[in-house]
Formats: sequence, C-alpha cells, structure tokens
Amino acid sequence: MDTEDAPKLRFVEHNCVQCGLCETTCPERAISLVPRLLVTPAARQPVTLHEAEPFNCVRCGAPFGTRQMIDVMTGRLGAHPMFAGAALRRIQMCADCRVIDMMEAKNETSIFDIKR
Repeated sequence: MDTEDAPKLRFVEHNCVQCGLCETTCPERAISLVPRLLVTPAARQPVTLHEAEPFNCVRCGAPFGTRQMIDVMTGRLGAHPMFAGAALRRIQMCADCRVIDMMEAKNETSIFDIKR
C-alpha cells in the first residue's frame, strides 16, 4: 500500500500470497519474503516497511518526490554543463514550476535559438 500524505510503503501481511513479485520489483529492496504463517490479528494491520522524507518544490512548495531522490539527482547532474547555474535548481521544482521557470528564463540559450 502507498499513502497520499507521505512517501511511505506499507504492507498488510494477510493479503500476501508469497508470489515474490513485490520483492523482485521493489527498487528500495525494502521487502524480503520470510516463510511463516501469522494468524493473529496483527496480520491484518498495515506495517510500514519503508518511509522517506518528502521533498517540496522550491518554487511552489508542493510535495513531488523524496529528499533522497532529489539529492541523488542533483549530485549526479550538478557537474554537467547543461545544469550549470539556475538550471540545477529546476531539478528541485515540480513539473509545472519547472516549465514556468524555463519560459521565464530569457537569458538562457534554448533550442529555439538555434538557426537553421
């Protein structure tokens, strides 16, 4: 289960059929299958397996990703010439604010400046 209010992965053991799909596809490797039979009421309660700090857009404040994801992206792309200056800050913006910021940046070179 995911949640709307925070980047959080929750699991209800009662719903598990031990197919292994969740373990195989989990990008955080937060899930591992352990053979057991839990028959107590706790099996029907959601358990938080992984939780991350949400990251809010630096322009409008809307949450759109996790802090860890944004830190990794800015770390990897920070040295690239395409992300020099204010362009690196766009990685910290939601999709809507990123487009608005690009349209407002009159002093940056864009693909429309290329003459044929």
